[in-house]
Amino acid sequence: MTAVIIDDEVYCTDVVSILTSKYCPEVEIAAVFNHSVQALEYLKKQQPDIIFMDIEMPQMNGFELLQQIGDVSSRIIFTTAYDQYAIQAFKFNAVDYLLKPIDKDELIAAVKKSAPKLQQPKIEHLQYLSQTNVPEKILLPIGNEIIFVQVKDITCCEAEGSYCKVYIMDKEKPYLLSRTLRDIEELLNNPGFFRPHTSWLIHDIHIQKIIRTEGMEIVLHGDIHVPVARSKKQEVMDRLMK
Repeated sequence: MTAVIIDDEVYCTDVVSILTSKYCPEVEIAAVFNHSVQALEYLKKQQPDIIFMDIEMPQMNGFELLQQIGDVSSRIIFTTAYDQYAIQAFKFNAVDYLLKPIDKDELIAAVKKSAPKLQQPKIEHLQYLSQTNVPEKILLPIGNEIIFVQVKDITCCEAEGSYCKVYIMDKEKPYLLSRTLRDIEELLNNPGFFRPHTSWLIHDIHIQKIIRTEGMEIVLHGDIHVPVARSKKQEVMDRLMK
């Protein structure tokens, strides 16, 4: 497999190059770029099997670079010092998201995940495709960790100011993310989720019952009570009675 490394810091491209050469002998480094504009010119003409890419770069960040390319056949492995881009990276169908300093075992795992997918047809219009795909799992940046969560296990999400609580089936406490409810809704892009209230996004497969009082409530798995906005009552009933 061929690979290109893109990072504005020479030290960082050196680290990825050395680790890859030492622990991933199946990968050949075809080119290294410390300037995103030069990388764009190269990738418009030819694309490797794997692109190791930083996100925070001058002139053009990693996401902007991918948008400029348009059609991407490479498998993308983001390398960054910041975990707040995990959700956006997932929208770009990233194979993996490695936090600096890069761990060799995580690098090896990312390269292995890239291999089985290399024979797939060329991915057209990356951004559009990523926004219309319904992911089976998502990445949640929690503190210093990035948690992989199966979408089917997500019971609901609750807005809390500029934060969001994500409730996972059979987990005692929800995850608290420094993301808005809209961010999570866009990431999930799943018809099984809907908003009965501006502060709640619920997964309909986890609905256990509806309490039809003056203030209607939906009860989810785990005895989570979700209020239904007055303006949403008919919409909720129509949806659930289908």
